[in-house]
This record gives sequence, structure tokens and C-alpha cells, in this order.
Amino acid sequence: MSLYRGGRTANVQIRSLTSSSRLRVGPESPNYIEIPRTLQPNLPSEPRVKGTLPVPREIFPARRLDKPSEAYITAATPLPVKKEPVLKDDPNIKSNAWKRRMAEKRRQNLSEGLLELHDRKQRADRGMTELSMQKQARRERILHQRPREDEWLTGASIVQTMQPVRTPVLPDPDREERLARSRALVQAKEAEKRAERRDALHTLYMNSRNFITTEKQLEAEIQRVFPDRDNPAWRNDQQSGENIWNLGVPPTIQTIVNDRRRTESARWEMIQGRVKKLVEEITGGKL
Repeated sequence: MSLYRGGRTANVQIRSLTSSSRLRVGPESPNYIEIPRTLQPNLPSEPRVKGTLPVPREIFPARRLDKPSEAYITAATPLPVKKEPVLKDDPNIKSNAWKRRMAEKRRQNLSEGLLELHDRKQRADRGMTELSMQKQARRERILHQRPREDEWLTGASIVQTMQPVRTPVLPDPDREERLARSRALVQAKEAEKRAERRDALHTLYMNSRNFITTEKQLEAEIQRVFPDRDNPAWRNDQQSGENIWNLGVPPTIQTIVNDRRRTESARWEMIQGRVKKLVEEITGGKL
């Protein structure tokens, strides 16, 4: 009985240990069920790079094809214009010699770097072109290859005349008519633009007679509009022509419309303006 009791006690202790370890995490945790771990460690994660890298500059742009040439390298790495004589008693003789060596090294590095970078760019372009051509050839080969033998043998029997014909462009019976209509529309638009441009040039030519092109003409126009003495155009019965406000406040649109409706002179000016526009349309030019 004591042995049985002892075995039972040990069993209870083992169950209590396993249950206590499982009760430490909830059932929603992935560690709730014990899974044997692999002996191989996990690979380290890549470090996160903060920020954004700038777009690399094109070293050999299309507008500067002369960069890898000898003339460009010679112009970019010029030799010193004058050579200073080397004096034995000069205290800076070592410093000057080191500066000359560094300058020569910079010129050499620039010339060699340009040539190596140009060679690398050519090799990269050739590789990209070859890869693109290979992809295009593979696509064309897959696109035009015959069906597999099992599909061909198990496929439904279709008359050869009913087989789909691969054409690059779908048939369009009205293509020529649409093209002719579009061509005529484009020609009409171009003719309209040319007519408008010609009319604008003629209007500019007719109005150029009143343009101010010299300083004398500008001064005369300023003196006419803003004279030092009284302006006769600004006079009225009570005041002299010193101010344009003597003529009253500027007219509004409503007053202009009412005046044109009432006075005969305004109607005459309106009729003359319409006749002028009609004559310009008939003659094809500005008056």
C-alpha cells in the first residue's frame, strides 16, 4: 500500500508540474503547445536603413557623349601653366613636392575613373540589352509554339477553316473611311489656325501705325495726356482743365447702355461699328 501510495504521489507531482508550466501562458499563445525547437539558429535580420537614398546621378548623359574622349579628359585635367623652379634652400620643398604628387595623382585618378566607369556602363548596357532580347525571344517562342501533344490529341475536333487565325490587328472594314475623315478634319483645323494667324498678323500690322517706338514719341504722348498747363479736354463750364474729374465720375455699364439707347449719336456710332466689322469680314482685313 505504501508503494502504491508513493507511486501515486509521484504521478500527481509530475502532473502538477506540467500543468503549472502550461498554466503560465494562455491558450491563445503559440507557446501553449510545446513544439521541439530546431538546432539550426535563425538567420540574423537585415538592419533597417532609415531615410531614403538619393537618386544616383547619370555620369554619362546623352547630351555629353564626349566625356570618355581624350579631349574631354585633357580639358578636365589641365597641366600647370607655369612650373616653379625647385630651389634647394627652399624650406617648403617637401610640401611643394607632395602637392605636385597629389595633383598628378588626382589627374590620373580622374582620367582612369572616367574610362573605367564608361567601360562598366557599356558592359551593363550590353547585358541589359541581351537580357531584354532573350526575354523577347522567349516570349515570342512561347506565344507561337504549337500546343502540347496530349492537348492536341484530346482536344475537340474542329474543322481547320474554323480554327482561330492569329492576326496582329483585328479586321476593320471602315478604316480607310475613318482615316480620310480624320485627315480632312485635321486639314480643316490647320487651315483655320493659319487663317487666324494671318488675321492676327494683319491686325498687328494695321495697329502698328499707332505704336510708340521712340522716346520722343513717348514724351509727346505724355505731354498730350498729362500737359503741364490746362488740358482743353478736361475743361467744363465752371472749372479749368487741371483735373480729369472735372468731366464727372466714370460712366457705368448701365449708363452707357442707356445713353446708347437714347442718343442718336450713340446709335450712329454703333451702326458705324457694325458696318466697319461687316466691311472687314467682306474684304478679309482690318480697316
